[in-house]
Amino acid sequence: MNMPKPDLYDYIFSDTEISQDAAVLDVGCYNSKALCYMKDRYKLSGTLIGIDKNAKHFEDSAAQLAEGIRLVEMNASEKLDFPDNAFDFIFHKDALECFPDISGHISELCRVLKPNGQIVCVHRDWETVVCNGSNKKLINKAIYGYANFLQANWMDACDGWMGRRLFGLFNKTKMFESSIDCYNDIGTEFIPETRGYGYINSMNSFIGPTGFLTQEEYDELITDVAASYDNGMYLFSAPFYIYKGTKIA
Repeated sequence: MNMPKPDLYDYIFSDTEISQDAAVLDVGCYNSKALCYMKDRYKLSGTLIGIDKNAKHFEDSAAQLAEGIRLVEMNASEKLDFPDNAFDFIFHKDALECFPDISGHISELCRVLKPNGQIVCVHRDWETVVCNGSNKKLINKAIYGYANFLQANWMDACDGWMGRRLFGLFNKTKMFESSIDCYNDIGTEFIPETRGYGYINSMNSFIGPTGFLTQEEYDELITDVAASYDNGMYLFSAPFYIYKGTKIA
């Protein structure tokens, strides 16, 4: 009998313990989904802070409905505006590639993390995303383009290989006791609210002279992937690498 697969957050936190009074920081918190998840799962009552470079992400944030969560606009590429040893737990998802000085950023994370504090850093390996269809050349172009496209206004850097680099970047610092895991997000439905549907359709933001697809290519991509679904041939897969580290006291 096939058991239902846990969703990404259930999998990430399945073997992670966070004390109820922990001080928690979410770097690149976007719409605070992870903070709300952690608050609910662990019944957190301590300091809960999410930081993001762009405060517009907070406008529709679920955290507005969750007491005890504070969202702060902060450029984490610079020195973090927190004292040493401020947090018991740091969460970091799909943001590490955006930092031009990753080693310096990891040092900052270590600085604000308490001794024996935990960090969980999750990142997709964008170039390893898989989407089935008949136009292999176009799909490969779209996936590679998305993986390595520097998006203006909020990305200072990008790296389509960040998932596979994750363990090494933290491990080489010798600041943490480290482990690595992988969650493969697989979908067989190309319908709204699925990750693959959102991923492919979001490429309409990358059309034109500053993007990586023409309008014609984008239209063909949507048609091709939708046809693969209609024909029972569709598959979407995206690996999330999950780094877990404990700061060495």
